[in-house]
Amino acid sequence: MTVPRSPVPTGRRLNWDLIRVVAVFSVVLGHITHQAAVLHPELTGYPFTIPAQYGAATLLVISAYFVCATLRKGHPGRWLWRKAARLLPAYLVAVVLTYVIMRLATAAFNRQHFGDDWFSILFGAPVDVSPDASPWYVPVGLDLVVNLTMIQNWSVDFHWLDGSYWTLPVQLMAFCAAAVLWPRRWRTDRRVLGLIWLLVAGPVVLRFVLFSPGTEPGWVTTLLFGLGLHRVHAFAIGVAIWLWARRRVPGWHLGLLLAATVHAQDLHMFPARHATAIDPSRWPSIIGFAVLLLAICAAARGPDWDLPVLRRCAPALSWLAGISYGVYLVHQELGYILAKALLNAGVPGWTRLLLVLLAAIVTGWLLTVAVERPAHRWLTRAAHRRAPAPATGLDDLVEPPQKGPAPVSVGGPS
Repeated sequence: MTVPRSPVPTGRRLNWDLIRVVAVFSVVLGHITHQAAVLHPELTGYPFTIPAQYGAATLLVISAYFVCATLRKGHPGRWLWRKAARLLPAYLVAVVLTYVIMRLATAAFNRQHFGDDWFSILFGAPVDVSPDASPWYVPVGLDLVVNLTMIQNWSVDFHWLDGSYWTLPVQLMAFCAAAVLWPRRWRTDRRVLGLIWLLVAGPVVLRFVLFSPGTEPGWVTTLLFGLGLHRVHAFAIGVAIWLWARRRVPGWHLGLLLAATVHAQDLHMFPARHATAIDPSRWPSIIGFAVLLLAICAAARGPDWDLPVLRRCAPALSWLAGISYGVYLVHQELGYILAKALLNAGVPGWTRLLLVLLAAIVTGWLLTVAVERPAHRWLTRAAHRRAPAPATGLDDLVEPPQKGPAPVSVGGPS
C-alpha cells in the first residue's frame, strides 16, 4: 500500500538553491558593475560596484560536490552523456547568439558597417566610417569556431566571445576525468585525498615555485590555462567536502584543505599583487570565497536551512537556481552591449543596472526553457528508456525539480 507524500519540496533543498543563487548573482553583479568598466571605461555610473571575484569558483565547488553525489548512482558513461546533454546545447546556442549580436552591435558602436550580403554581415571585415568611434572588438569567424570548440585558452591569439565561458571547458574536462577515474580499483579514500592535495598544490608549485608569473615558458602557460589547472583546486575541494560530509575525512584535514584552497584561489586570481605588499583589494574576494566554502560545508553535512524567511522565498530561489546556468551564459558580453546601448540613450545608472539584470534573467530563462531543458530531454530520451536514472533531486543544481508528490511505502523508507 502506498500513500502520497505530504506536499514538501521533492529533492530540492533551500540551502543549495540559496548558495547557488548567491554565487551566480555575485558573478552577474560583479561583471555588470565592475568588470564592465575595466573592459569598457565608459560603462560606469552605477550606484555601487562589486569587485569581489568568488562566484564562479564557488559554482565549480558545488559542481564537483554533486559529481560525487550523482556519479556513484549510475553508469559513468550514461552519467557523462547526461552532463554533456545538459551543458552543451545551451552553450552552443549562446555562443552563436552572442557572436551575431556582438558583431552587429560592436560594429555599430564603432561606427562601422559590413557589406550587403549575408556572408559579409556574419564573417566579413567591417568598414570604418569614423576614426572617432569607440574601440569595441568586432569578432570574426575564427572567434566563432574557437568558442564553439572551447579552445580559447590554448593560444594567446584566440579571443573569448564572453569571458564567462571559461568554466565550460574546465567543467567538461573535469567531468570526463571523473567518469574515467571513478570505476577504477585504485580509488581508495587515501589515494583520493592524495589526488586532492596534488590538484590544490600542484598548480601552485608549478606556477609560483618552479616559475614566477610572467616568466614561465610557453608550454607551462599552455598546460596551465589550456587544461584549466589554475582552477582545479575548486573541483578538488568539492570532492573533499563530499568525503567529509560522508564522514570519510576528519574535520581537521578538511580544515587544512579549505585553507590551502582559499590560498590557491587567491594566488591564481591575483598573481601580480603578491609581488609587493599585501593588497587590501584582494580581501573581498578571499573572504567571499571562504564564507561560501563554509556555507557549502554547512549545506553538505547539516540540516536544510528551513527558516521562515527562506521558506517564503523558496519558490523564487528554486526558479532562479533552475535557470542560473542560462543566466550565467548570457549575462556578461550581451549585458555589456545592452549597457552601452542604454548609456547611449541616456539611461541613468540605477535604471541601467536594473534593466541589464532583468534582461539577463529573462534571456537566461528563455535559453533554459527553449534550449537547455528540451535538448536535454531529447538527447537523453533513449537512455531513459533503456535504464532510468535514479532520482537525485539535484543534478549539479541545474535539473528542474520533479513535479507532483512521490509515493512512499507505509512502514518503511521508500
